[in-house]
Amino acid sequence: MKIRELIIQHCDNTEKKGNGILIHTGQSAEPIETPELFKYLDFLSDEPSRKIWQSDDYRMILTEIDGKITVYEHVRLSNYRIQLLDLQEEYGEKQESDLAELADVFSFVSYEHRNDTRKSGVPYVSHLLDVASILIKENAPPELIFAGLLHDIVEDTDVDLVTIRKRYGPVVGDYVEAVTEPEELRQAVGGDKAQTWKERKQYTIKRISRSSSEIRLLSCADKLANIRDLINDIKHEGDDFWSKFNAPKSEQEWYYRSMLDVFATGPQNIADTRVYRDYKDCVDDLF
Repeated sequence: MKIRELIIQHCDNTEKKGNGILIHTGQSAEPIETPELFKYLDFLSDEPSRKIWQSDDYRMILTEIDGKITVYEHVRLSNYRIQLLDLQEEYGEKQESDLAELADVFSFVSYEHRNDTRKSGVPYVSHLLDVASILIKENAPPELIFAGLLHDIVEDTDVDLVTIRKRYGPVVGDYVEAVTEPEELRQAVGGDKAQTWKERKQYTIKRISRSSSEIRLLSCADKLANIRDLINDIKHEGDDFWSKFNAPKSEQEWYYRSMLDVFATGPQNIADTRVYRDYKDCVDDLF
C-alpha cells in the first residue's frame, strides 16, 4: 500500500504544526503492513502494541501504537531528523556502534591529514572536528557527520572516493563526492591563481544550488567553520591576514554571500536550520 492510500483509508484528522509538520491521525482495527518506500524500525518497535516505520524518500514517520495510527509528514530535513531522535530517545537504546564508528572515522582522517595545517598554522584536523561538531548540534544523521570529518580528504590527501565508499558505505561516499571539486579544477597547472580560485568557487556555487538539503547542510557547516576561523584569525592578526588567500577580501565576500543565497533558495533550502542562521550572522559580521 502507498502511504497516501494508507492516510486516506485510516486517518480522519490532519493537524498542521507551526514548524511545517503535518500530523495525520486515525485508528485501524487490523495491523497495517509496511507501506511502499518505508522501512520498519524493529529496534524502536515492540510488537504487537507498537510499530514504527520511517521513509527517507518521503521524510515521513509512521507509528501504530495500540491501534492508533500517526503519520508525521515533514517539510524540512531538520524536523524529520528531530522526530527520529525523539522516538529513539523515547523507545530506543543508545547506539554505541555509531559512536565507535565515529571514532574510527576520526582516527582515519587524523592520520591522513597528519601533515596538513590551516593558514593560521594550527593542525588541519581542527577544522574537520569543527564541521562534525556543527553537524552533531544540528542533529544530522551519522552518515552526514562522518562526511563532515571526511569532506576534504579526497582534495587534500591520496585517499580516493572508492576507498571512502569501501570503508564507510555508498551514502557517505556520495556526500563526500558532492562537496569535492573535480580533479581538473584542483589540478590546474600554471595560470592565474586568482582566476583558478574564481572558477572553482563558481563551480561550487552552481553545484550546491542543485543539491539536496543534506548536501547543503554539509557545505554550510564547512563554510561556517571556515568563516568562524577567519573572523578569529583577523581579530588576532589584523587585515593583513587576507593576504594569505588567493583572492582579495572583496572576492571572498562575493563567494560567502553567494553561498548564503544558495543555501536559502529553492525547495531544498536550509534557511530554517541553526547552522544557516549562524553562518548568516558570521557573514554579516565579517563583511
